[in-house]
Amino acid sequence: TTTCTATYTVTQADADNGSIVNSAVADGTDPTGTPVPTTPPSTATVTVTPAPALTLVKTADPTTVTAAGDTVAYSFVVTNTGNVTITDVAVTDTLTAPAGPELVVTCPVTTLAPAAATTCTASYTVTQADVDNGSIVNSAVADGTDPTGTPVPTSDPSTATVTATPAPGLS
Repeated sequence: TTTCTATYTVTQADADNGSIVNSAVADGTDPTGTPVPTTPPSTATVTVTPAPALTLVKTADPTTVTAAGDTVAYSFVVTNTGNVTITDVAVTDTLTAPAGPELVVTCPVTTLAPAAATTCTASYTVTQADVDNGSIVNSAVADGTDPTGTPVPTSDPSTATVTATPAPGLS
């Protein structure tokens, strides 16, 4: 008997598929040079355990506003920290009252390979209620779908607070 060995580098497609299936056969020739029958195939399956995960970091610019009508630009950096490709990446942002209406978040890329990131954006126009409240507080989460079509765990929330500095005055 002899033991033959080989190595294989796992690809992202393998991880997204959830397994690596490999078959092998053996053949050779006898001492007279006659080919011997090929063996039946032997198959080995290696399971790749999926671990989908997303992180989200939200920022606001500017972090201080002074009047209704000011605009706040929000950035949401979504990173795939798992080991499988995630599709349908989206960000959901929730404003704390009295702020509103809800933000419309746009993501330029909605499919992320492991370690890949995209920066989603939204803008918000400050209202008088925000200035009277003294701040705009909102929190966002990211979600998506793994290669099997299963929703991935929602990211931990990321919160941004914009201070609304009131400047009361009479004349």
